[in-house]
Amino acid sequence: MDATKSFVKVYNISPDEAEDFEFDYDTEGIDGGNNDILTELVPNLDCWGDIGWMEIEEYEYNPHNKAMHFVLDTKWAPPTEWLKQMSSGSIYFENRLITMATIQKDETLVSGVAVMDGEILQNKTVFEMELEEVQKYYNDDESEFELDTLDNNIWDSIGKFLNVCEQFYLEGGNSNDNDDN
Repeated sequence: MDATKSFVKVYNISPDEAEDFEFDYDTEGIDGGNNDILTELVPNLDCWGDIGWMEIEEYEYNPHNKAMHFVLDTKWAPPTEWLKQMSSGSIYFENRLITMATIQKDETLVSGVAVMDGEILQNKTVFEMELEEVQKYYNDDESEFELDTLDNNIWDSIGKFLNVCEQFYLEGGNSNDNDDN
């Protein structure tokens, strides 16, 4: 892994809202290497936290689950402060759950963050392994350590974190509304 990767998901975005967002922020330019969207979403670089370098690798909207997906690259740290500012700086993200799973570039640490309206709801380590252990998965001489197992462990931990956030912050809110009827 060349960079620390952060996988951001913005929930409950209608197709019309996504279309407007894609027009307003020129998401087609991302494929051509245009990273202006990051500074357009959070223009004040002092609000980015300790992130010295960040690029957007990918943007996608999925109409089936009504979610926007961003893949961000940083040197080491997750862009938590940037995400917090993004969640409160645009009408597209008001009252929306936003999650971010960050895989540190040496794959020793995976963190999960959930934010809404500039407030951090969750910020936790969801997977951790010593560097010496991770290196065994990349060593061909260590036959009992399959790289697919490491990948599965990382992505399973991310999936569990996202499921908990979705159940607690999305489904939980809906079930509470139904209880009042």
